[in-house]
Formats: sequence, C-alpha cells, structure tokens
Amino acid sequence: MKSWWASLRAKLIASYVGVLVLALATFGAVAVLVIDRDLRASLDTRLTTVARAALNFVDVEGGTARIDERDRAQVFALVSPQIDVAVESARATILSTTPAPPGELLERARTADGLFSLHTAGNGLRAVALPILSNGKPVGSVIAWSSTDWIGDTDRQIAAAFVLAALLLAAVASLAGSSLAQRALDDTLERQRRFTTDAAHELRAPLSVIRAEADLALRKPRDAQAYQAALATIASEAQQMETMVSTLLVAARAQAERSAHVVVDVLAVARGVCLRLQPAAGAKHISVDVATGEAKSTGDPRALERAITAIVHNAIKHTHDGGTIRIWAERRGATWELRVRDGGGGFTSDALQHGLEWFWRGEAARTDDHATGLGLAIASSIARASGGGVTLANADEGGALVTISLPAS
Repeated sequence: MKSWWASLRAKLIASYVGVLVLALATFGAVAVLVIDRDLRASLDTRLTTVARAALNFVDVEGGTARIDERDRAQVFALVSPQIDVAVESARATILSTTPAPPGELLERARTADGLFSLHTAGNGLRAVALPILSNGKPVGSVIAWSSTDWIGDTDRQIAAAFVLAALLLAAVASLAGSSLAQRALDDTLERQRRFTTDAAHELRAPLSVIRAEADLALRKPRDAQAYQAALATIASEAQQMETMVSTLLVAARAQAERSAHVVVDVLAVARGVCLRLQPAAGAKHISVDVATGEAKSTGDPRALERAITAIVHNAIKHTHDGGTIRIWAERRGATWELRVRDGGGGFTSDALQHGLEWFWRGEAARTDDHATGLGLAIASSIARASGGGVTLANADEGGALVTISLPAS
C-alpha cells in the first residue's frame, strides 16, 4: 500500500512539474522568437535610417559620386558602434567607416537594392544598399551593415535565463507539489478507507442474518412453515443487500462520472422528479409545491436528476402524512440554490452534522430496512462534481431544509 501510495504521489508530482516546465518552455520559446524578431526589425530600421542619412551627404558631379571632408565627418558621426557605412562610386570605395569592408558585402551590394543578409568569414551580416542616382541612373551606392552575431548571443542568453528559471521553479514546484499531493492523497485514501469500511459493515449485517437463518434451518428437520419463515427472512435480507449494492453502484457513478456539462434548467428537472415520485407522495397524501420559472445551471442532467431525486425522496420519507413539500430556487450571485423544505420534524443536531456522510443514518432510520444512509451523500457528491454543494438546515417555518447549490449558466 505504501509503495502504491508513493508511486501515485510521484506520478502526481511528475505530472504537475512536467506541465509547469512545458508551459515555461513554451512561453520561453515564444518569448525568444518574439524578441529575436523585434531585434532584427529594429536593426533593419536603424540600418535603413543610417543609410538614408548618409545618402543625403553624397554629391553627384558629372555622373560621379563625391563626398567632401565636412560631409565625410557628418557621415562618421552617424555611425554607431554596431553599424558601419561605406560609399561606393564607379566600383571604388570613396568612404568607409571600417578599414576593410568585406569584399562579399561590396560585391553583393552592387546588385542589391534594399535590405539583404549574407554570411562572410563565419559571421552573419545584415545590410542595406541604397543606389546613388544621376539622371535616374545608378552611379554608386551607400551601404550600411551590421553583424547579427550579437542577436544570436542575446537569444541564447535569454533562453539560458528561461532554462534556469524553469529548473528553479521545477525544484520549488516539486517541494510544494509533494506537500500538496501528500495532503490530497491522504484525504482521498482516508475517504476511500472509510467508504470501504462502512460498506463492508452495512453488508455484513444482512449476510450474518442469512447465515444464521440458513444454519438454523439446516441444523434439524423442520416443518414447511418454519422453512418458509426462514426463506422469507433470507429473501428480505437478500433484498436489502440488493438495494445496498444498487445504491453503492449509484454512489460510485456519482463519484466517477465525468460527463460533459450542458445548460440545464434545475427547476424543470425538479418538476420532472416530483412527477415521477408523485405516487410515493400521494400514498401519504403529501402535496408537493414546485415553483414556476427557470433556474438555468450547468451540469450533467442525468446526474442532477439523481441528486434531486435523492433529496425529494428523503423529503417524502420524513414528511408527515398530509404534509407539504415546497421546492423553489434562489439566485445568489453566480450560483443557483435549489431549496427543498419538507413537512417533517426537521433535522436533529446529529443529522445536521453527519447527514451528508456516507452510510450515516439517524436513529429513526436505523429501524428502516430500506434506509441505506446514502441518498444525501450521493446528492452532495454529484453537486460537488458540478462545482456546487449541498447544505442541511432547519427551516424557520419548521421542517428540514436541504439546499443544493449549482453554478449559474
């Protein structure tokens, strides 16, 4: 058991950390791509701006591009540490901010017009070439370029920072997740153990009666009437076991079902339930008053019908003959509250405290062979699965008041 628990806890922690790391990795990858794109777009803008500014200082005389010393100084003032500029005229470099512009760059610039990229001497370059025109004909070009290696370095530094952050968060998440998983699993295992123990206890009683009746019947010959009485007792206990098992299956479905939630009118479901249970209410001359209107929530219609059925059935069982059951809904912010008030004596203090627990039965119910102590627990489980809950109270006007809260659509 401990090995299974440790394995499950490890899987939960690994899943939690894995999802967190995956989310961080995805965010980091997107962030690096966005930053890389922005850096390259910013570089293109700066290159174009510098090239256009340098072009303004170039003069064309007799079909030849020239630049005087004062303008040359202005061009040098435009240059930043990352950007170099060269001016070519008739395949001769007449100005360059670096002693030796790459030959591949100059060759490519003679046929290029606008932005372009190239690799030279193992370095990535981004450049822009703007033509120098004389009477509409190119007589040279202004070239501005920059290495793009620094962008790659920046990308790697950002990626490394995200990796470090992911590792640190994964370590913190593992520690926090271990504590959270332990508490959650302890609670789950305790509920499972209590549920199993209670189920075994409830089934043991009818089995003991069946075993005792069978032993007595087989111990010595008896008359037909005695055998019939023994078989009747066995049949009654078997019926009780069948009811218990059927209810346990409903309880298991209530806890395990993960059906798609749709919009459902809770009051309409309540009206359908009351119509179906009318024979049981009529047998006790009980009137059931269900409010008109709508109360639209989200949930599994079949599961909600089972929950409301359990609550209304419980109300019919505890309402005095000739009494009244009232059902209505109230909106509380983002929640609908369906209220069922019976015409009985109300909940005892023990019932208010334990009424939603699996297999709990009050003193009066212990003498009822058909009571399982699961109805309100099933309703509570279904309501929780729908994002709501069930509360118990005693109405000011008298009678027990059961409220099932569900998220409004």
